Amino acid sequence: MAARSPFYREWFKTSGVDPRDIRTLADLEQLPLLTRRHLVERPDDFRVYPRRVMWPSRSSGTSGAPVTVYRTQGSSIYELAALRRQWRWFGLPSSARRVVLRGSDFASDQGGYPTKLIPGANQLMVSSFQLTPANLDQILDDIRAFEPHAIEGWPSSMNVLAKLLLERSTHLPVRAVITSSEVMTPGQRNLLRSVFDGPIVDHYGQTERVALAGVCEAGSMHIFSDYGIVELLPVDGSSNRREIVGTALHNWGFPLLRYRTGDEVVSAPSSACVCGRAFPLLGDIDGRIEDTFSTADGRPLPLPGTAVDDLAGVHEAQIAQLAPGRFEVRVSPGVGFDEKAVSVQIRENVDRLFGEGHELTIRVVDELKRPPSGKLKSAVVESR
Repeated sequence: MAARSPFYREWFKTSGVDPRDIRTLADLEQLPLLTRRHLVERPDDFRVYPRRVMWPSRSSGTSGAPVTVYRTQGSSIYELAALRRQWRWFGLPSSARRVVLRGSDFASDQGGYPTKLIPGANQLMVSSFQLTPANLDQILDDIRAFEPHAIEGWPSSMNVLAKLLLERSTHLPVRAVITSSEVMTPGQRNLLRSVFDGPIVDHYGQTERVALAGVCEAGSMHIFSDYGIVELLPVDGSSNRREIVGTALHNWGFPLLRYRTGDEVVSAPSSACVCGRAFPLLGDIDGRIEDTFSTADGRPLPLPGTAVDDLAGVHEAQIAQLAPGRFEVRVSPGVGFDEKAVSVQIRENVDRLFGEGHELTIRVVDELKRPPSGKLKSAVVESR
């Protein structure tokens, strides 16, 4: 690796570490930490394999700094195998048929048709951009004809579909609801369970693919230690929060050593999980560092999406931090929308969860604007 990667040749030289000395997990701590900035500035210098045998993957970059990484065929197969192992814990077959809501702007190439069947992957893709009341009948018909074992995707997209179904008093039972990529609020979890009738099968990962974890039937989040080496480093100013640092064990063409994910967790339980599996436990994930809201005096406000979790008569909602202590809530009306009642509820939620005295504006829109990825987040940090 040090011989083939321009980045690591320089990295080992400047750090004063001989790569031949890294033989044990304890030795790994000799290496400096990698950050998102390194990938933003020089992603191609990390490559060990030729570009022609890999393909790029990009993160939308919630911090405004999108990253590019490269993946190999072997690493993608390895990840799918790890996820299928978790799915089997919940009784899903390896060839489970899955309805997938994960962005998918393919609809623009199909004249706006909202779904696309991928037979070889046992997937029915549903475009996050086409989750509208006008398209619901067609989406429902295609899903029912597909007879899925599970529904999978971003919680934000699945919640939009769940709300549309709930407005029609319609349920769509599946064996499992597979979620990832976003931290869910309790209200989102309850909505998904009630509409799709299946257990939440959540897993944690990143575009960089340096660490992977997933919940078991008992509800504990387990670190898949055969996927990557995970370090939990203390977060400055907190006694019980840790940042996830990962070293992948599978993507040999694009190695990342001691990569700071920017994701925070609270300390894991010290006792073993009742499921009996040997995989170590991971504490509750609180989201990315740059997504954490803060008060005007700098106090962190984790899980800010909870402030728009219980709004009645709302199709979609999002809270944005425009500056520390200054927030804007955007809502699109749903069935039975009452602007005055919703405004009162939002103000009460913000005062209760964040504390009183924050600057708050509420804006009613026809439709919430989505980023190019299609992933609508319930809470975003914006600078103005």
